[in-house]
Parts: sequence; C-alpha cells; structure tokens
Amino acid sequence: MSDALAQEAQEILHQCMTILEGDHFVYVSGDHGSGWICRDALIPYTDKVARLAELLTQRVQSLDVDIVCGPAVGGLIISQWVGHCMKLPAIFTEHGEPGGANPKLAPFVLKRGFDKLVRGKKVLIVDDVINTGHSIRQTAAAVRTSGGEVVAAAAFCSRGNCDEHAMDVPQFAYLIEFAIPFWSASDCRLCQEGVPVNTEFAHGREFVDKQRALDSQAEHTAD
Repeated sequence: MSDALAQEAQEILHQCMTILEGDHFVYVSGDHGSGWICRDALIPYTDKVARLAELLTQRVQSLDVDIVCGPAVGGLIISQWVGHCMKLPAIFTEHGEPGGANPKLAPFVLKRGFDKLVRGKKVLIVDDVINTGHSIRQTAAAVRTSGGEVVAAAAFCSRGNCDEHAMDVPQFAYLIEFAIPFWSASDCRLCQEGVPVNTEFAHGREFVDKQRALDSQAEHTAD
C-alpha cells in the first residue's frame, strides 16, 4: 500500500531499526533471506509505538468493534495502544498450559477473566508483525471459544505470507507489507556469493556455530 499511512509507518519502522534489509539472515525455518523484522527494536520507543497505533487506528476506523485483543508478547503491547486510540478496552491472549517440553507450543488462551470480557463482544485482534499468522489464528480461536465475535485482524506490518483466510478472520488490515526474498539453505544466493551470515539478528549465530562444529568434525574425520 503506497498511501500516506503506509509511508509514515515504513519510515518509523526503519528509524527504530525494526526493518533490516540488505544483509544475510537465517530464519527459524532454516531458510535464508536478505531481510529481517526485529520486533523487539520497536518496543522501547513508546512515542513511535503510539504513533503507529494512531495510524493503524485510522486504517481500521470503519470497523464496528467493542474490544481489542492481541497475542502476548508483542500483540499485548500493541493492543493496549490501539485500544487507547480507539477508546476501547484492550486485553490479550497468552500461552496456556504446555502440553510438551516447550511452553511456546501451548495454544493461546484467554486467562485472567478476559474470557468474560469478550463474551458477546465484537473483537479486533491486533499484532505487530504477521508472519505465518499462527498467533492471530490461535487468538481468534480463543476469542470464539469464549463467545466473542472476531471482526478483523490488524497489524503494523505483514510479511505477505498469509491472508485473512489463512488466519481464519473475516478481514485483515495492515499498514505496510514487507516481502523478504528467501531461499532454502542449500540454494541460498547469499551463501553462493559469499555474503557473511548476520549473527546479531535472527538465527544466524546458531547457524554459524553449527557450521563450525560440522567443519571441525569433518576435519577430525579426515585426520
């Protein structure tokens, strides 16, 4: 979207180093790409988060909603700011009881009595960045389980990887779309060109450490 809202949002995200481009990143999937969205870089800048919330509020101003809900952690912060701008209550979902060793695999649920607040209400689900849509999808399920009606999902930034159908929401609104070229590790153009992996952001450090261990093991085997 090349409108004024998108342009200002993109400027803000670049200013606080949330959007990183022109480097070599390794993602949790194992794929490699030339860009990264550093969500945590935005959080300390309350003035910028507040302004982005104002812009997102303008994007969804035609929606008829009663309450805002976001998945923790990033969506929790965003939901508070957007709720404030819309003059609506704001709540959040969080991971439920873990079913396995990794608590992050537990589905998002409404705790703290928030399930009662969404019952019979029209809900806007918000998040900072939409990648796979997993958090939005589970938050929508939690809202519906509690008797709420999901009206739409909204975010500052979409990676362009999923739409409203993939997230199981009626509508999806966002300020900017940041599509990042990516490749499998075996076909990575950046690796082929010898571009060093960024070890500060994403999962580059783990990748480099693993490669060094494999190289070391290969050397010992050769000896």
